[in-house]
Amino acid sequence: MSLFWLFTLFIVGLIFIIFGSNWFVDATIWFAKVVRIPDIIIGATLVSLCTTLPELLVSSGAAISGDTSMALGNAIGSVACNTSLILGIAVLASTPLLVHKKALLFKSITISSLLVIVYVLGLITGFVSEWMGIVLLLLTIIFVHYNYIEAKKHRQLTKKDDSIDHSKKAWLKNVPLFLVGLVATIIGARMMVTYGLQIAYRLEVPSIIIGVTMTALGTSLPELVTSITAIRKKAAALSIGNIFGANILNLTLVLGTTTLIKPISMTKDIITIHLPIIIGITLIATLFTIFSKKRYPRIMGIILLTSYIGYMALSAIIAS
Repeated sequence: MSLFWLFTLFIVGLIFIIFGSNWFVDATIWFAKVVRIPDIIIGATLVSLCTTLPELLVSSGAAISGDTSMALGNAIGSVACNTSLILGIAVLASTPLLVHKKALLFKSITISSLLVIVYVLGLITGFVSEWMGIVLLLLTIIFVHYNYIEAKKHRQLTKKDDSIDHSKKAWLKNVPLFLVGLVATIIGARMMVTYGLQIAYRLEVPSIIIGVTMTALGTSLPELVTSITAIRKKAAALSIGNIFGANILNLTLVLGTTTLIKPISMTKDIITIHLPIIIGITLIATLFTIFSKKRYPRIMGIILLTSYIGYMALSAIIAS
């Protein structure tokens, strides 16, 4: 297939994501209001589980084919992309309120801690083993259960909003809208990753670089477009919850599943360059979450976006 057609199909995938995420977010916002659960919790669980499916499919597929560098690069690269690019854009676009700050701080510290654990394991053993995969999957269950408990508490304290359409007709409209939007988003992400990878391989780019750049960006597109759509629909909390939740799921569900398929070798570049930079990026988000009072300031968005550009530039230099 020529590069022209590869780029064409890549763009078609992007169109699928844009339309799919719009329907997906509309239905999710409605659902959150009907069941009386905060946007941030819906974003961290239901939305994050759905938007993380592309990362899970790509990393698992890479592990099955034996390319653990690609699998790991996609998982940790998605964390970098979510935190620096997507959170940076969200903060610049809306300076979102720090609602449920304690929950955000807990999630932010969890993300940095998981990355540090993976880093230390890489230094000591040189790989991430199956037993660590089991631990990570158990943490996925704990994370989802924690959010379920928080949602249950909030629901008990919140009165039913009669202005929201609870009718059978509304359910028949929004459930298909949610499913079609989700499927379109996943198909679009899969197309972008598949054809984006073919473009990258044609240009002879190394697996780890493809993983942390093109694949990570491609599989993070659902989070990116979902976040932009949520901000446009004045549901910034859903956007922030999605970003933090997706990061945790990338490091527990995606990395845990991948490791069970095949233990991941930690190369020198991962240990000395990629993981330290990504840990640094997540620590920036953690520090701003600690010290910001009511809102994330725009300077945070600028710093995060600058760190993403710098990381991508460094990755390009390493690849050349």
